[in-house]
Amino acid sequence: MKVWIDITNAPHVHFFKGVIRELEKTGHEVIITTREFDGLTGILDMLGFDYYVVGKHGGATLEGKLLASAERTYRLSKLIIEEKPDLALYKHSAEAPRVAFGLQIPAIGFVDNETAIGQNKLILPYTTLLLYPKAIDAYELLKHGADPNGMRPVNGFSELAHLHSFVPDRKVLRELGLKAGEYLVMRTEPVKANYFHGPEKSVLEDVIPLLPDMPIVLFPRTARQRKRFERFDNVIMPERAVDSLSLLHYARVMVGAGGTMNREAIALGTPTVSTYPGKLLAVTKWLVERGLEFHSTDPLKVAETVEKLIETNGSYRAYLRSIVSGLENPMDVILREIENYEESGAFMTVKMEETLETGNPGGYVGLNGSRDEE
Repeated sequence: MKVWIDITNAPHVHFFKGVIRELEKTGHEVIITTREFDGLTGILDMLGFDYYVVGKHGGATLEGKLLASAERTYRLSKLIIEEKPDLALYKHSAEAPRVAFGLQIPAIGFVDNETAIGQNKLILPYTTLLLYPKAIDAYELLKHGADPNGMRPVNGFSELAHLHSFVPDRKVLRELGLKAGEYLVMRTEPVKANYFHGPEKSVLEDVIPLLPDMPIVLFPRTARQRKRFERFDNVIMPERAVDSLSLLHYARVMVGAGGTMNREAIALGTPTVSTYPGKLLAVTKWLVERGLEFHSTDPLKVAETVEKLIETNGSYRAYLRSIVSGLENPMDVILREIENYEESGAFMTVKMEETLETGNPGGYVGLNGSRDEE
């Protein structure tokens, strides 16, 4: 079977790498498409994958996003018409669902950001099987076009898939002049994302001066963000793609104003503090409620929490790993769905009642389409 995987964001390379390798191991042909954005090709090269570069990110403006997406949809259509895959696979791609739907290619999509409303409206209606974390209220997906007969919740979070065949490597520590357990990792706000409406100044700018004097490896998203952190002597900002999973594994604490690296750290058992300034994702709330992550935008509270996590590092890491080990890995779910589709021509969805009960334990979707609370 020929499987097409569209990878449009840097973290998605790690999300799909295990799926790609397992599919190729079992004799499937895999076509990878990507775009010019956020070091994507560098990560794909680092992992040894072949791929097609189709289009680019449209930048921060609505006009730029629209034009780039329209052009990419057209170019993807021409390529996929020629390649004729049997199945499409993507995570938060705005173009692949439309192309797959137009060519009647069955599609498996994974979404874990219910606040990316504009993007979700372009994805959900065209996705044959929608996979999503159990933490997300199914109603949030239904009201933006998800097919109630094609939904399957996953009892976990997407970054668990990033750890496929992961073996920590100290090489990245030597490259950056670091010692295991004696540095922090930080990630800035997703300022280019269409769902982000926060200020240009990062919360982390006020957090760093309050922290103990230790090296901080910081990953900015834009040149302007990089410029803002150059004034800190203890901040290291890698110039090229590095082994971020090993970096997170050996870090003392992760402090992030985004989401993906935070959840990667949690999956690895590294204590994590979220400083995201906007509306929290359902997955983040779920992790915070279970004590697997901490959240604050108050610089003083963030600094105090980081210091506590530095002190209680070993015991808290053990707690994290004990909870995470019992969760469902999305990679395993995707591979089972592909195997089932190959054998029977259908996906293993759940009944609508079960979907709503899983994603929305406090209520249900009424017949009038509104959400009713018990």
